[in-house]
Amino acid sequence: MKASELKHLILIGSSTGGPGHLQKIVKALPFHFSGTLIIAQHIAHEFIPSFVNQLQQHCLLDVIPVSEGLQVLPGKVYVCSLTSTLELISNKLYFHQTDCNVSSYNPSINHLFESASALIKQFNTVEIILTGIGDDGVKGLQSFSESGGHCIAESESSAIVYGMPFQATKHIKKLSIQNLDEIIQTIRGFDSI
Repeated sequence: MKASELKHLILIGSSTGGPGHLQKIVKALPFHFSGTLIIAQHIAHEFIPSFVNQLQQHCLLDVIPVSEGLQVLPGKVYVCSLTSTLELISNKLYFHQTDCNVSSYNPSINHLFESASALIKQFNTVEIILTGIGDDGVKGLQSFSESGGHCIAESESSAIVYGMPFQATKHIKKLSIQNLDEIIQTIRGFDSI
């Protein structure tokens, strides 16, 4: 697969309150959705398989746990475990994983988001920070925004915990604020750009 065939990347970071929001997002994706969702939800590594199964019950697309060297394909939903980053090799996009000890969060939203900063010219990419405690994802969003990327933070009105999105509003100038329903519509429309 050439990089040009993989067009739309939607990277989502979430923590507390995220699983329920993510279920609503994947449930809204039509079976013909050609974008690729990559999810970094703070969760213990051993719970990733059951989380993937939960999402699959609500999703018409394949929901796949990330593993080292896995190729990124269109029309799929990927769930990160450990610390996952994206690498473009010979016009193909792959996941690279490192030990979760490189970050205090598992998986690290910052590492995933930062790795996409180098991919803006190759793919139509958006990064979204959802509900959660703390500030993971903010540095990654900042790097992505400074590279010209499109960044979205969930609004206080729909966030279960307005921690990570609030921190994003404090540090990122070019940031779209949307509630969960608006985020879902943005993702659905993003596929047709």
